[in-house]
Amino acid sequence: MIYSVVYSPTGDQIASCGKGGIARLWDVETGVCLHTLTGHGNTVLGAVYSPKGDQIASCSSDRTVRLWDVSGGSLRADSKGHSHAVYSVKCSPKGDQIASGGRDSTIRLGDAQTGACLKVLRGHTDAVGSAVYSPQGDQIASSSSDNTLRLWSEESGDCLHVMTGHGNTVEDVAFSPQGHQVASVSQDKSVRLWSVATGDCCATLNGHTSSVYCVAYSPDGRHIVTGSADCTIQLWRVENGELHQTLQGHEGSVMGVAYSPQGNQFASASVDMTVRLWDVEERECRFILIGLSNWVWCVAYSQKGNLLASGSVDKTLRLWDIVSGQCRTVIHNFQDVIRAVDWNTTSDGLYLATGCDDGSVLKWQVVEEEDLCSVRLQWSATNGKLTTTGAFIQDVRGLTQINRQLLKQRGAVGEPEDIFREASKKVMTMASVVSVLKQTFDKVMQDPSSNVGVPSEQTNPQVDETDDF
Repeated sequence: MIYSVVYSPTGDQIASCGKGGIARLWDVETGVCLHTLTGHGNTVLGAVYSPKGDQIASCSSDRTVRLWDVSGGSLRADSKGHSHAVYSVKCSPKGDQIASGGRDSTIRLGDAQTGACLKVLRGHTDAVGSAVYSPQGDQIASSSSDNTLRLWSEESGDCLHVMTGHGNTVEDVAFSPQGHQVASVSQDKSVRLWSVATGDCCATLNGHTSSVYCVAYSPDGRHIVTGSADCTIQLWRVENGELHQTLQGHEGSVMGVAYSPQGNQFASASVDMTVRLWDVEERECRFILIGLSNWVWCVAYSQKGNLLASGSVDKTLRLWDIVSGQCRTVIHNFQDVIRAVDWNTTSDGLYLATGCDDGSVLKWQVVEEEDLCSVRLQWSATNGKLTTTGAFIQDVRGLTQINRQLLKQRGAVGEPEDIFREASKKVMTMASVVSVLKQTFDKVMQDPSSNVGVPSEQTNPQVDETDDF
């Protein structure tokens, strides 16, 4: 099972982690497993790149956090301070520190280079589900099953504020884009907004009638959107904590919400086997994305915001046009539930990485041509082994004959460019030229009075002027 896939900050690698105590780093271009990070004694629950992308931190059920060198895949440090499973790991925006939270009720801050424990943040009385840095990196917010949030100083490790008021487990927490506010959602059906400066609850947002699972700030920080087991989505004004709109329509729990990069739309994923696209200004559902045969696990907007990817328990990946609501393409190549999706845009094009329960990581190229949208599998890997079923190798250059045959045997489609055949043709052309010139020279030497040495259309070989010889 793959718990997460994430692109490196430079976009040249993908990291995946999951069961088996293993994390892997994959080359984005070739799909080759660059490094298998072994050493964890149990499931790897999370992994995060440093801001520079030169190292990666992983956390596990084996109670450890490990730091790895990205270029060589070697272990830099092994932190064994937690006494129970470590649920989350985050890297500070400056890249000099990592924060990990776990079942032992603590948050540990470690040196990002040596792994040495800098501080242990104690105060929670139950499992810490997440610990996230503020956008500026000077504070850390943690959420816990003890029904509280806590705000900590990154520099001193002091607890700045204990935020009480929730009556049940805090499911999710998020900093506002400006970093001046924190939003939390809980199984107690409430949403709360907290002042980072004072730790006071600015507003308690009551409207949901069942557990609230997810929260997201709009890109401009003016609104938050929440999803709940009551099948509704609530849109709230951050400024005064007022309910902007209750959005109804889903027939099952809303498990995920995501804003578009432009902030004018957001998507919701539900166990009712649909994805819905909502207009922020009009506060209404623009499209119901149907066709799925099981509930949706994850949704993610592309960087341009024109496409939405959805991964489902029905083992399909779908790309949706957010303007028309039409499904642009459906991919059925998966053997198990799709757990994670991540987009990456480069100068060469648009790409997707997916992670599945069967342990596979796949990289896709997304090609948009007017109204058409095609998705080409670039590579697929399971348990460290590269497979190419459905991989598109049309016009690929530089493959040897053996590699061509191997790729075909493993399911690759398309015809690569045969540069060796073209080179062979040029060599044969030159050989013909040399042969004719040699024959001409021999005849001239045998009979100097003949005019056989004078070029003519009949004897002059036809040479392609585009040849580079």
